[in-house]
Amino acid sequence: IMPSEEYGENNNGCRCLNKTADLTSLTERACTTSSGAPGVTLTLRSGSCAPLNYGSNICQPHDLVDDATCDVSQANNSDIPSYCFQSWCYVDADACVRDTDNAVYRSSYFPVESGVDMFYSYDACNSTGNSWMEFVERRALGGIHIKASVPSYLEPMIFKRDGEGNIIDEPGEEYYDNSVPYEGAYMNYIKEIMRIAKGDITNVTYTYKSRSSTLKHPSSHYTAAVQDIENGLVDMSVGPFWITVERLRMTSFTVPLIYDKIVLVIPDPMSKNGLSYQTSKVLAPFTARLWLLVILVIAFTSLLSVWFAKSSHTKRTMLEHSKRRTKSKFSRLRIGIYARLIFDSFLEKGLYFFSEGVEQDEGS
Repeated sequence: IMPSEEYGENNNGCRCLNKTADLTSLTERACTTSSGAPGVTLTLRSGSCAPLNYGSNICQPHDLVDDATCDVSQANNSDIPSYCFQSWCYVDADACVRDTDNAVYRSSYFPVESGVDMFYSYDACNSTGNSWMEFVERRALGGIHIKASVPSYLEPMIFKRDGEGNIIDEPGEEYYDNSVPYEGAYMNYIKEIMRIAKGDITNVTYTYKSRSSTLKHPSSHYTAAVQDIENGLVDMSVGPFWITVERLRMTSFTVPLIYDKIVLVIPDPMSKNGLSYQTSKVLAPFTARLWLLVILVIAFTSLLSVWFAKSSHTKRTMLEHSKRRTKSKFSRLRIGIYARLIFDSFLEKGLYFFSEGVEQDEGS
């Protein structure tokens, strides 16, 4: 069986394909190469316009020829990534995985949503893709520019200085002036990340949070800054954020840099088991003054209850005793009867109060 015209080199069953037609179909990514020929924009790095036969037909170091990152005229040899010198091509993925043990990868330049299926292999060209994979891992963001907001100042984490070099404590008009640079530990942290990224993050521009988000979240500068991320005004925000449910609904967070360990401290319930301590727990709900007020209210209520009641039974009892007693003895008896009635009423009202208002039914 002779290979069709769409096939190029046949390397032990893993064939290079002619993908010019597929790249031509990506009209929204059309561009013009440095030689003036029609091309296609590569997505992993900005500024690369490859010809339409990029990666097609034959095994060769296509990147060294067509990738702007590998342009030897624009950089020293030491600056050229090692993957530039490795041969590869777009291949028939089904045939490669079925008939060979060559490693095959879907192109990150042309993902599924682009509408074309582009698979490549270094093994098919007796080469290795390790250097390319390492380069992709190091440059996962593709040299992006990041716009970051700052919610507020917090020395020494993040702050600005006035014209005399003094640290500004509270944001003022200078907060909305992006020409006044930020300083602090967080700025140094971002610079270190950029250094480690080795060009994966080209630049980070700091700006202020929007006034509209501040009006929407007046109680928190930080939630307002997160709102700007959800609204697409900035790429990220830099500051000492607490991760809350509300903020997680709006955006994701990096790995925390600082942990605030908050605990609830209570007395050891097993440390005091004495009778006096357990008894005093009954009085714990109220202060001493409030307890005194409660007792006085109950006593006053009991006194009024006896004063206005004066039942006929009480009068008959006092009349019977008065016939058998002298006037002085009767007076003492009357005081005793009223004292007993007041005490009984005090107990009744007290029980009613401490039983959460469950009224006693005397007829039950």
